[in-house]
Amino acid sequence: MEGNCCMNEYIKVHNDNWNFAYSNSGKIFVPFGTNYFDPETGWAPKLWIMFDKKRVQGHFQKMADIGVNTARIFLTAHSFQPKSDMISKEGIEKLDTMIDISKSHGIKLILTGPDHWEGRPDYWGSDKYAGEPALSALEYFWHEVAGRYKDETAIFAWDLLNEPEVGWKSEAMAEKWRLWLKDKYGTDIAEIPEDRIDKGNKILYDYQLFREFIAYEWTRRQVEAIRAVDPNHLVTVGFIQWSFPLLRAPWGDKANMPSRYAGFNPIKLADLLDFICIHFYPILGDPGEPELKVKNTHYLQAVVNYCYVNKPVVIEEYGWHGGGEMNGKYQPESYQSDWNTNVVKSTLGLASGWLVWAYADTPTSTDLTKFGGLYN
Repeated sequence: MEGNCCMNEYIKVHNDNWNFAYSNSGKIFVPFGTNYFDPETGWAPKLWIMFDKKRVQGHFQKMADIGVNTARIFLTAHSFQPKSDMISKEGIEKLDTMIDISKSHGIKLILTGPDHWEGRPDYWGSDKYAGEPALSALEYFWHEVAGRYKDETAIFAWDLLNEPEVGWKSEAMAEKWRLWLKDKYGTDIAEIPEDRIDKGNKILYDYQLFREFIAYEWTRRQVEAIRAVDPNHLVTVGFIQWSFPLLRAPWGDKANMPSRYAGFNPIKLADLLDFICIHFYPILGDPGEPELKVKNTHYLQAVVNYCYVNKPVVIEEYGWHGGGEMNGKYQPESYQSDWNTNVVKSTLGLASGWLVWAYADTPTSTDLTKFGGLYN
């Protein structure tokens, strides 16, 4: 397999600032693959608690058989950092095994920072983006983990977190808001604004800029921790769709409210990252319907185009469901395959890599992942 011959090389950004390339040969590398977790580990997936080497080997063989060259895998706080100042030996041993499996199948890994899928640790406190205990723990995590794997060529990149979103209000946010105001205006007299649409409200606008500042500092501290110990791997963030400030999440109690903007603006974070990763799903309506497919495609192209900051853009999550009934409606697998094909074809001149969501249908999933896998 072509991939195996290059597994001993790192991936770098090409000099054209559009493509990726192998570090020694200079050969172009196009990340094309999937987000991987074992579909038999529940929902949210307990991929490390229920780690099964034999099953994982079988999954990677299936991925290799269809030409997957990149798999994005989620690390969790529970299995890798149970305490703020401790990295789990058992978690590292399982990750070592995962890396060995990926290398044997010629598949590069994007490893995503510690998430809550297997449980939320106490040291995150009430705010894992602005709170100092959580930030210090992240710096420790990356110092240890990125330092350990700095020479591992199977790793394509570090992804700081899956779909980060700055919260609206916490004690840590209130304190940093006062400091931000003091630095900008010389006064700290301003309450956190209400989370409601209020066109022309300058304090609300300032607060969104402040949330972007929180996102910047969260990103900066982790990137600096990684680069201090690992000069070899690329660094990115898995931006949620609401990082593109055109449309906020249109569902739930806070639908379209200011807080549904993630605060993570790809343009403002570009100087910290090696490439940009955006996630996209067709939320404007079922893309199996021709008119809605067109609307979603235009929305997709606008998002991906916005993310280009003279650095490669990877559509790190995309997908749809087919082959089963969801929300009382059956959709054929052709809906899923047609939309996924459309995502790639419609962004060939806009993106430099594509990772579908997800590896396989997940029976216990409560969202499109139930029927959204490459395999059923």
